[in-house]
Amino acid sequence: MNLNYFRWMPGKNEAPNLAEPKTLVFLHGLGGTGQIWRPIAAQLESQYDCVAPDQRGHGGSRPVPDDEKTRFHAEDYAQDIGTLIDQLGIQNFYLVGHSMGVRTALAVCEQKMNQVLGVIAVDIGISSEWGGGMGKPLGDFIRTLPENFPDRTSMREYLFKNCPDTSIAQYLSAVAKNTSTSEIENWVFPFEHDSLVQTIAQAHEAPIGDWVTEIVTSGVRVLFLRGANSKVWLKDEYEAQMKTYAHPLLEFEEWENCGHGLPFEQRAKFVEKIKEFAT
Repeated sequence: MNLNYFRWMPGKNEAPNLAEPKTLVFLHGLGGTGQIWRPIAAQLESQYDCVAPDQRGHGGSRPVPDDEKTRFHAEDYAQDIGTLIDQLGIQNFYLVGHSMGVRTALAVCEQKMNQVLGVIAVDIGISSEWGGGMGKPLGDFIRTLPENFPDRTSMREYLFKNCPDTSIAQYLSAVAKNTSTSEIENWVFPFEHDSLVQTIAQAHEAPIGDWVTEIVTSGVRVLFLRGANSKVWLKDEYEAQMKTYAHPLLEFEEWENCGHGLPFEQRAKFVEKIKEFAT
């Protein structure tokens, strides 16, 4: 399907000595949109071509076509991204994925191995069933999540009371929008609920470990980042997977004072890490 996307890049007058900016493709997590990357891209757009799609079932990439209503495997997401990259004429690029976006990024790399320069994968496990520690609780939460709220206060109260992870609650709170044009508020989330439920159900089908092994063996560098307080990528899984998948091109870093929302909780540090990685 055709995706809605955001693109921020150097203007002709901003970087006159920059021949061809490197491209960074940002892939949001479950329930997010490409727009969530705007504050990060704002600190990179003077040097890099930043592309941030709304993945299928999210943001402006709704509704999903009727004949694709059951296609939410990571490879389906990746096929959409690959088509967009081709449409934009992008030849080589770095991938930056957060949470669900990591599965998409690795699947894109599998499909376009010769074009990917490197992958930054944020806070998702390599070999656990859902790529993290809360697949079922998160799925149960999404299934029962109301589609709208009468005000922002009640929405936040519901999220922080019922969501299995406070970082995810904060994330959903950030992407929710008031769609009312009158004095009566109507807070909604930028995604199709069924799309998220099916995405969670199909997440375990993505062979993340096999993809990671193939990618680094093929010569593409991959950096995994974990928030020390994360409830999605558990500490014991992180430590075990560092040993299991050890490879010179596979790097692991654990950041203190943040959880699953690492890119947004440690924004300045994350921006610098992207610059360092893409140098």
